[in-house]
Amino acid sequence: MAPALVHFLAGATLALFAATPLAVRGYLVKRQLWLVAIGGLWGMAPDSHYVTPVGTSALTTLHRTHWANLCAFHYTLDQPPIATHELESIAVSVATFLVATAVFTATITVGDRRTRAARSPRVGAVSRTLLTGYAAGLTAMVAAVPVGLVLSWTGQIDTVAALSGRESTAAGWLLIGSGCLVASGVFAGLFALLGARWNVTSSHARAVLGVFFGVAGWLIIGLIGVALWMRVVLELSRPIPSVHPVGLLALVVCGVVIGAVYPFVRRVVAVSSVD
Repeated sequence: MAPALVHFLAGATLALFAATPLAVRGYLVKRQLWLVAIGGLWGMAPDSHYVTPVGTSALTTLHRTHWANLCAFHYTLDQPPIATHELESIAVSVATFLVATAVFTATITVGDRRTRAARSPRVGAVSRTLLTGYAAGLTAMVAAVPVGLVLSWTGQIDTVAALSGRESTAAGWLLIGSGCLVASGVFAGLFALLGARWNVTSSHARAVLGVFFGVAGWLIIGLIGVALWMRVVLELSRPIPSVHPVGLLALVVCGVVIGAVYPFVRRVVAVSSVD
């Protein structure tokens, strides 16, 4: 199991990162400590069976399942190699927390000066680029959860991890998160391109676009890319194309979530002259 400090800092870091849109709007000035406390307790919630006098059995069962990942990836952090390298995991969690704190503080400053940014085309362009990157990153984090749960329920999380040369749940989730980040970035570019030509603002249009995005990813990556990777990098025999229905399901789920979440997050964090 990972130290409690790791879970606390993981929850606090994600809370600060997720609250950045509100900070951009100037709503969270001088409220960082509350966010840290709430996020940290959220990250430690699955460990509550150690101290609570009621519901111990149910909480213990929850702690041992992938559902605990809904609390700042608690289950994954309790698996090797993270749980078996305590000092390294503490050092990384402290470093990421400090980065999140610095970014959140800087974002509050940006929120206070958003009027000046809107008036200056150059500053406004830089702000829009940074906020687009943030929106893509947050969307990737959201998409990684259902994709990881689908692969876990179907018993394919270790298969995904094997693509990195490691067979561990933590490696599988890390690879899923990295893939969702790339997919979210690509979708952000496509959304900017298509949004200027066609109406993709409705929820139905975004869902359809997400489905097509997931299917296209499966046709390129699932059928051909993974097989080539296994042949060239891992030196394992794999037919081309390689049909994997679970992979199709996971990528469609990824596409739908990204299609629904990214436009919403991008709209929330957008800095406009009317703010």
